[in-house]
Amino acid sequence: MFLVKFNKSVIVTYLGVIFAVISMYFALTKMAFSEICYLRYSLIFLILSGVCDMFDGKIARACKRTEEEKIFGIQIDSLADTVDFVCLPVVIMLSLGMHSIIDVIAYALLIICGISRLGYFNINATTDVPVKYYNGLPVTSTAITYPIFGLLHGTIPDDIFKIIYLALTFVTAILFVYKFKVPKLKGKAYVIIPILAIILAVLLLVVR
Repeated sequence: MFLVKFNKSVIVTYLGVIFAVISMYFALTKMAFSEICYLRYSLIFLILSGVCDMFDGKIARACKRTEEEKIFGIQIDSLADTVDFVCLPVVIMLSLGMHSIIDVIAYALLIICGISRLGYFNINATTDVPVKYYNGLPVTSTAITYPIFGLLHGTIPDDIFKIIYLALTFVTAILFVYKFKVPKLKGKAYVIIPILAIILAVLLLVVR
């Protein structure tokens, strides 16, 4: 009846997309208690998307899948990453009123470099063996960097905060496609990183 099978191997990937949509909701509607809170809530759901991305591949490989489902999983993961970690930061920055020409240039560069990096990853990915190293900065990094710098929102002048986010966007875009090796998370990192994510989310709620 449907073109694709919504099997359990991609549930976590789709959950990450749902978190990204909720993040966009807070960013675009500003449905929160204050101008500071709406951004913080958006960033918290960006973090949650990042946590989902940490575990979706591991969970997918633990599931029994056909070869077609394995290939589908690789493709859908990258498409989800485009929404969660490339487009979502742009939506968040637009919600801050960052509409200048240089802002738009930064957004275009981030998206072009992001999808190019993900395309490169797809043509080099295997369906059975997880990679040991990433070439270039993983797009998932935005689930860490934007929330960390987001802690400054409301504590420094708004104009300076926007300059910091703009600079972060240009640097991130370049690092997406710059050729250098980044070790993939393994072992205890799967425990440590979620704990740090929780701490960062709490800080976003309490730091003003």
